[in-house]
Amino acid sequence: MKRFYRLFAVTAAAALLLTGCNGKTAPAASGNTGSQIIPAPANTGWNGYFGTLTRQSSSQYNNATLQVKGLDNSVVLFEIDMMEGSEEEDRSSSLQIVGTMLTGEDGSGLYEALKEDGSTEYTIRFDRSEDGQLITVTHTGDTPMNPDGKYDWVDSQIESDAGLAVALLENLPTAATSLNGNIGAYTINYPEESVLNYFYPVTATLDDTKAVLAEYLVCADLSAVWRLDTEDGVPALIYGTAQDMLDKLVYPEPEATPLLGVVLKGGTLMEPGSSAKIQLDLPYPFACSLGQPLSSNEAVATVSKDGTVTAHSPGTATITADIVVEDGKRGFTLEITVGSEGKAAESQPAAKANSEKPAG
Repeated sequence: MKRFYRLFAVTAAAALLLTGCNGKTAPAASGNTGSQIIPAPANTGWNGYFGTLTRQSSSQYNNATLQVKGLDNSVVLFEIDMMEGSEEEDRSSSLQIVGTMLTGEDGSGLYEALKEDGSTEYTIRFDRSEDGQLITVTHTGDTPMNPDGKYDWVDSQIESDAGLAVALLENLPTAATSLNGNIGAYTINYPEESVLNYFYPVTATLDDTKAVLAEYLVCADLSAVWRLDTEDGVPALIYGTAQDMLDKLVYPEPEATPLLGVVLKGGTLMEPGSSAKIQLDLPYPFACSLGQPLSSNEAVATVSKDGTVTAHSPGTATITADIVVEDGKRGFTLEITVGSEGKAAESQPAAKANSEKPAG
């Protein structure tokens, strides 16, 4: 655990940077494009509480945001991004503090930053209001920048970065992550570029040999962590839920579509007697299955429980089902057209997500 705190003490110090002439603007509310504010989780404990808060009285040159995610009622990830500056000098300094707070019997959270010798450098206390709309931050000791203040709830969204991803991985069971300091020092590498603006392939390597210790996928909203280096090559869920991944929408015109579409391999234009498999359109081989697959016209095409669509006679049919990944599922539809004998198959658009919730 000492190694973990030292890591973030170094990270915080390295994050103290001077910006150029333009300075920085006050952080925008993550995920909110309108005036409506999504309320904080209604539960009174930290477990399940996550989102972004902004410090009251923030301005262009002096502001702070707080991101929190409760792993359970006793361990909570946090990240404070602060900026201080001067309008006259048109310069500013920024600081990021990332770590894990431990909650006490009174419900407050406490983070302790340690020096190299194990003594306390500073502590930060987090007091959350009963309705979750306000967190009051206070500190003791010497911090490069003052994080104190009252932070108002903004949105139930988190934007992952290296600090939060490392903090999350460091707090998962060693049996799931293989991050065991007893085998030697290691470094967790967080990529600058994501896959589909959502998946971050993260690698842990041993410092001495540079050998890969473990490989993960961390979702941008920290809703899930997957282990990539499995024996069969199929990603294994080691934290969180697959539901948020399946529910994630992207917003090209003219309407929002699922981040991960459902497609029929080879296309939705089929020949009589041909078969094709329904699959999730994504760059990683997640294990998925179908729930309650149905065909609107079985004389034209049928669908099996394993997702195989078989064409029988010319016509059209609508396939409906739930795509299931781990604990998550989402309804979808596929429009199948069966042509005459010898008609070549063509590529097809991704399946539409059902507007209603999946059955079950």
